[in-house]
Amino acid sequence: MQKSPLFASGVFLSTLAVAACSAGGGAPDPGGLGETGGTAGTGASSGATAGTGTGGSTGGTSPRGGSGGTIVVGTGGTGMSGAAGGPMLCAGTEVQSKPVVPTVLMLVDNSSSMFMPRETLWDALYDALMSSGGPVEDLQGKIRFGFASYKGFLGSSETDTACAEIESVAPALDNYAAINTLYTDLGTQWTGNGQKWETPTGHAIGRVATDLAALQTDPPGPKYILLVTDGNPNTCQVIDPQCGQDFSIKAAQDAYAAGVGTIPLGLGDIVGQPNAGCPHSARCGELHLQDLANAGAGLPVEAPAPELVYEQCNDKVGKVLTATYSTTTPVAENAPFFVASTPETLAAQLTTLLNSVVSCTLDMDAVVTGNPTNSEVLLNGTPIAYGDTAGGWTLEANKYQVTLQGTACTTLQTPGSTVSIKFFCDPETGEPITEPR
Repeated sequence: MQKSPLFASGVFLSTLAVAACSAGGGAPDPGGLGETGGTAGTGASSGATAGTGTGGSTGGTSPRGGSGGTIVVGTGGTGMSGAAGGPMLCAGTEVQSKPVVPTVLMLVDNSSSMFMPRETLWDALYDALMSSGGPVEDLQGKIRFGFASYKGFLGSSETDTACAEIESVAPALDNYAAINTLYTDLGTQWTGNGQKWETPTGHAIGRVATDLAALQTDPPGPKYILLVTDGNPNTCQVIDPQCGQDFSIKAAQDAYAAGVGTIPLGLGDIVGQPNAGCPHSARCGELHLQDLANAGAGLPVEAPAPELVYEQCNDKVGKVLTATYSTTTPVAENAPFFVASTPETLAAQLTTLLNSVVSCTLDMDAVVTGNPTNSEVLLNGTPIAYGDTAGGWTLEANKYQVTLQGTACTTLQTPGSTVSIKFFCDPETGEPITEPR
């Protein structure tokens, strides 16, 4: 099981210098007319040893010409033009670029067990997410946060909205206050007087993923569900045993296909008592969290025991499994998931997880049409190299996004970091290597 950050935006302004080329002079021109260049380099017409040359003419538009010096009348036969100047210089035009802002919807299990005991589950989770200076408040300018809680009720189909009560705040930047208002109110609804709220995780993922997939953002960015749950899932029709794993995995796979990833974090019984209420034929506890992580990242999911199709959850749908499973065991690659057994580790895991989601991709106002190495990228004033995966940057295939990599990405995620990007002219043609989007 891996437990490292899964992904690696604040409002950064990057500077893109779209090259504007100065006019240069012409190439050396034998004959009586010397030719001056534009504004770079020095050169003067000089006469030969016989005849009389005349002064140079104004330089042309060749990208390699430089400025001629003082025009001199030759004292010999045929004058020669001034020497060509140095390499062409480009002046920069600054444009703004936007960070690619991720969207994270925090989907919180609101089942009865999240209040048993309340202090180490519901309250600890609230404190870890919403405390002053915590990850949601700190990152609300870099991540488009949304929030949804879910609690289920017996007696409906998986597609019936009556299966679960979902209360939510739509994703947005600077959304801490709105989320905190709802989250605080939810905590007052629990009285413990015989209340029984269930965990139809698959149903909940399916509903919120539909809304997330339809969400349009500018610029477009990655979308994730951060699922926090304390128990193995059941379904809308069957409470016990808790055999809703197949429905949950199917929902995460469908969400991924629609452009929404799922990142699971487990606490409480799903970590401490992984087989509580779970049939032997199912993959329970951290095994289920691993399967959800793989489904949410588009990776193969390890198959459960064949007997799972005969459990009551699946008996209701004709003794079939709905998710897609790997034909090999174990699977070749696993996505990271997160677990927490104490309030302290919960706070640390959530901070690490949410910081890792902050994007290292910048969306530019121009498309790069030439060689991206004709550039200068500065991170906090220090140059970083193109193509250096350990600490540099790369140009995305769409040609209008730049992504910082390795240690450069980690640095960019630090509050206050800035990026400056300049693209120069092509040294051979003198033409800009960018065009407006």
